[in-house]
Amino acid sequence: MNSYIWVDNQPIKTSYLMQNGHVMIPVLFFKHTGASVDWNTKYQSVDIERHNIVSFPSEKNYMDYYIRKSRKWKRDKIAATITSLGSGTYIPLVTTAQKMGMKVTYDVSKNRMFIQTNTPADEKPVVYHSGNTTEKKIALTFDDGPDNIYTAKILDILSEKGVQATFFVLGQQVKYFPDFAKRIVSDGHTIANHTWNHPELSKLTTADVIQQVKSTTKEIETVTGVKTDLFRPPYGDYTAADLRVLQERGYKSVLWSVDTKDFSGNSAKDILAIVHRDKSPGGIVLQHNFQPLDRRLDGTVEALPQIIDQLRKEGYEFVTVDNLIKC
Repeated sequence: MNSYIWVDNQPIKTSYLMQNGHVMIPVLFFKHTGASVDWNTKYQSVDIERHNIVSFPSEKNYMDYYIRKSRKWKRDKIAATITSLGSGTYIPLVTTAQKMGMKVTYDVSKNRMFIQTNTPADEKPVVYHSGNTTEKKIALTFDDGPDNIYTAKILDILSEKGVQATFFVLGQQVKYFPDFAKRIVSDGHTIANHTWNHPELSKLTTADVIQQVKSTTKEIETVTGVKTDLFRPPYGDYTAADLRVLQERGYKSVLWSVDTKDFSGNSAKDILAIVHRDKSPGGIVLQHNFQPLDRRLDGTVEALPQIIDQLRKEGYEFVTVDNLIKC
């Protein structure tokens, strides 16, 4: 069965099963609460860990900086026994959440389950959808490359137009096409991390997420000499735990405000219409530069010079994401 469970008032869709009166959910669901989740193969269990605040200062007399600095934390860690049910691995929702210091309630009238993680809003990880600016600055971004077809064409257009962009690259693609990764950097663009092979982060353990990002950063640095601190989750799929562990390691997580949907095979006309409709100061435009078998990114290449010309005519300046989020 599938349903939504509200975590800090955000609906998270999940499968669930009932066993002896207990709601059983997939073990990785707890990543949505900000807890790390990893397998313990030695004991055939799962380790769930999160930081909880155990004391607050008198916040009315402190500035935000001192409020956060004065909070005291404790690390809650449990080893939960896992149960294989049907096609997945499940653990009890209520007892696990309560052991981790979270509050679970059920609204009978709405038939909804709620989890309160008790995490202060200013302690939740940041994800950037756009830059915080009223200036007409906008960032073009390209995901999933480099490849040996579209990357060169896109780099040629950007060079001709004098535009710098941001490339969120896959570690395996950098390994396959190191010369194009080097050109991205030598042409003055920003190179950033998009995992090793484009998995859905919500379906990975915390250790696997860290490895995906760590290996890609290492490959980028080995090939180009650049150590990136920008990251974009594949498919825009992530959990609170993913953002937290990456932020703790110095990464800034970046999404987008304009989705051209070019990977669906949109024509140049369709892509231009989307950009025109959704553009805004501080906007981040999502496009791709990886060759699908059916060459569906031809619309991206055709639209790119027109996007640049049109936005410039409207007074926009093109900047890289790292410059945009500093605004």
